[in-house]
Amino acid sequence: MPIKKLPDAEFEIMRAVWRSEEPVTSPQLTEKLRCSLPEKDWKQQTVLTMLVRLEKKGFLRSERNGKERDYYAAVSEEEYLAVEAKSFRNRFEGGRLSGLVKALYGDKELSDEDIVELKDWINKL
Repeated sequence: MPIKKLPDAEFEIMRAVWRSEEPVTSPQLTEKLRCSLPEKDWKQQTVLTMLVRLEKKGFLRSERNGKERDYYAAVSEEEYLAVEAKSFRNRFEGGRLSGLVKALYGDKELSDEDIVELKDWINKL
């Protein structure tokens, strides 16, 4: 199943899973989200609903452990971010690097350090 872009709230849950020691439970995730994003009102039921959704989408897998479910990432953060980056690049001039750099920097000048880093990266490719 191809990896698709996640809505912001689901992405935040996945990020919490990726940054946790697995397995992780819904109460642990809810607490982690409340601490890392206190401006949002993370309710246990909302987190549970999104966990079920993420499992159906193939981002998570779970196992029953007594009354709780243990959750594991089925898609790594690196896999997801690669898909996101490719989608973002393709929006600008058909994925051309120059279009992406123009979109990111707009009217701003690239510093000499930025240019050296880009050249080094290109030479390594």
